[in-house]
Amino acid sequence: MTPPAPAFTTSRPADIRRLMSFVRVAAMRSIKIRYRGSVLGVLWSFTNPLLMTAMYTIVFGTAFSRYYDGSILRYLLSAFVGLTVVTFFLNSTAEALPTIVTNGALLNKIALPPAAFPLSSVAADLVQQLCTTFPAVLIIGIVVTHDPLRVALIPVALMGLVLLTAGFSLALSALYVFFRDVSYLWGVAGFMLWMTSPLFYPAQVAPERIRVWFRINPISQQISALRELALQRGPIHYADIGLAFGTALVAFGLGVGLFRLARRQFMDLL
Repeated sequence: MTPPAPAFTTSRPADIRRLMSFVRVAAMRSIKIRYRGSVLGVLWSFTNPLLMTAMYTIVFGTAFSRYYDGSILRYLLSAFVGLTVVTFFLNSTAEALPTIVTNGALLNKIALPPAAFPLSSVAADLVQQLCTTFPAVLIIGIVVTHDPLRVALIPVALMGLVLLTAGFSLALSALYVFFRDVSYLWGVAGFMLWMTSPLFYPAQVAPERIRVWFRINPISQQISALRELALQRGPIHYADIGLAFGTALVAFGLGVGLFRLARRQFMDLL
């Protein structure tokens, strides 16, 4: 049995470069396999948020448009931005969750950094979104806000989303090695995060006790920050952006910490 290569246990530049190199190669390989023989390729990742946005707008657009200055278009854009956050987060974490276990045989044979597997899964989804939804959000911000500062901050908010997703992915993939029920629990938890985020409904229609959860829910924080930058005008509410990015940094740090503690026992369980 070959011990795994260091990952998150050293800050040596050579180890970090090796980790990033493997993440890049594994991510591109995953994308090629996923869309092999496909005509549209990564553009298929654009269909889910588009179809969901269309469905939400058809069903709820008229009813909730009064919360968006009477504009169904503003509701549509708000729903799309929210779906961009939710689909990236939930899809990436679900795909990253089993990666340590499914690559256990490889880890037992070759000294590879275990963290590369969940991170490469997140990176593969990130590449897809960089070709589809993320640029669309940037274009929406340019057209709607006409504010260079807001547009310049959109990539910062998206980076926060990536850090949050990576942190959760590392933690979930590590926990799954010990508890295989994590996949089922995360399916339920992910659905709860989806439904308790003001995604297809405005926050104003929720009871006051639920609105408190919106401030705690990390997905809701990311949605609020991205909507603030891409859809609003006037003075920027930096508190929402700071809260979302701060939560993402904490989540990433906790994910790295948990992964470092758990990885010492991976080889005994894989």
